[in-house]
Amino acid sequence: MPDWSRRDILLALGVTGTAGGGWYLAEEPHCASPLEPVWTYHGDYWGPVVEAENALLVPEGYGTTGGDRNRLAALNYHGQAEWTTVSEGGGFGVPAVHENRVYVGTGDDTVRALDAATGRIEWTYDAGGVEEYGGGAWGQPLVADGRVYVGISHSNKPEPDPSDESQYTHRVVALDSTDGTELWATEVTAMVGHGPALASDIVVSGSEDSVLRGFDPETGDVRWTVSLPGKTWWQPVFVNESLVFATTETVAKVNAAEGTVQQTKNPLDEMVSFDHDEDTVYLGGTSGRVVALTTTPEAETPEWSVKWEYDADISVGAIAAGDAGVFVVDQSGYLHRVTDEGRRGNRVPLVESQYEDRCGWMTDSPDGKIESAHLDSWRSWLYVSTRRWVRPFDVGDV
Repeated sequence: MPDWSRRDILLALGVTGTAGGGWYLAEEPHCASPLEPVWTYHGDYWGPVVEAENALLVPEGYGTTGGDRNRLAALNYHGQAEWTTVSEGGGFGVPAVHENRVYVGTGDDTVRALDAATGRIEWTYDAGGVEEYGGGAWGQPLVADGRVYVGISHSNKPEPDPSDESQYTHRVVALDSTDGTELWATEVTAMVGHGPALASDIVVSGSEDSVLRGFDPETGDVRWTVSLPGKTWWQPVFVNESLVFATTETVAKVNAAEGTVQQTKNPLDEMVSFDHDEDTVYLGGTSGRVVALTTTPEAETPEWSVKWEYDADISVGAIAAGDAGVFVVDQSGYLHRVTDEGRRGNRVPLVESQYEDRCGWMTDSPDGKIESAHLDSWRSWLYVSTRRWVRPFDVGDV
C-alpha cells in the first residue's frame, strides 16, 4: 500500500471525506507568484515537523504501511540531514524528544529509542505483528517518569483488511524508557493514532472511534472512559488549564481527574484540522470554514465562546497557531494569515499553479494534499508537510 495511508483509506470510505470531484478553485487568469520556501526536502508522505535541539525531525511515510524504505531525518536549519534512520515495511510516526533521546513509532509495529545526536538505535520494542498493511504506532509518544506511553496496533494475520478494526489488536503500552521493556499493555477498541497526554496524574489517550480513556500510569488500569461522536485524528491537549479533546464532529472539555465531560460544542461539520494556543482552539472543516473557540480555566464555569469565524473557501489542510499569528493552509496550496479579529490579513500561494485557468493545486494531483503545518517556536517560519515535500516558509511579512 505504498500510495495509500490509513487515513486515505478511511477518507475514501467517507469517514471524513467530502463530495466527489475534489475542491474547485476560483478562476484567476493571473495567478500570484508563490511564496519562496527557505528550502525543500523531498520524499513521500511527510508527517508533522518536530523541533529538537538544533534540529528538525521529519518523519517520512507517515501513516503508510508496506511499500519502500522510509526515513526519519534530523535536519539542520539549512535543510540538510545531520542523520537519518530507515524503516522498512512502514513509515515513521510523530517523534518525541526527551533529554538526549528521540522516541518514535513505525508502521511495522515497533517503537524505537534513538540517540538524538547521531540517530543510532538504542532499543526497539516490537509488538509482534505479522501483517503487511495496516497497524503501526503513529502517535507522538508521551515520555514521563521513566516511561514511554504510546498507542500501537498489530495483527496476527498476514493480510488483514486495513479498514476492519476487528482484524487488529489495539493497545496502549507503557515501556521502560531505558531499555524498552514492556511495563504494561492495555487493549482498547480502536487504533490510537495520536499521542497521549498526562493530566492529573492520569495518562489520557483517545482512540480513533472517539473513546477517550484515562489510564493509571503505574498499572495501565482504565480509570474512566468518555465516548464522543465522530472519529478523531488529534491527541488531547491542554488549553487554558483545561483538557480538550476534538473529533470530526465535536470538541469537548474533559475533567481528567474524574473523567467527566464539562462542555461540548459542535461548531463545524466534518472537521479535518485542529490546533490551539494558550486559550484558544482552532478548528477547520472541509467546507473551508475555520472557527476559533476560547475557553475559561477548568476551575471556572466551563464554557466555549466563539472568538471569530473565517472562511478559506477551500477545504482546510492545516492550521498553525503561535506567537507569529494564526495561519491556515487550504488544500489548493494557499496560505491565509488570519487576524486577531478573524479577518483575512493576507492570502498567498505556496505552490505553482498547475492549470491554465485556475490557481494552486487540485487535490487529485500526485503532489497535492497538505498533511500538516507547524510554526517554529522562535522564528517566523511555517513548516508545511505534504505528500511530496517538507518546506519552511518565512511568514514574518505575510
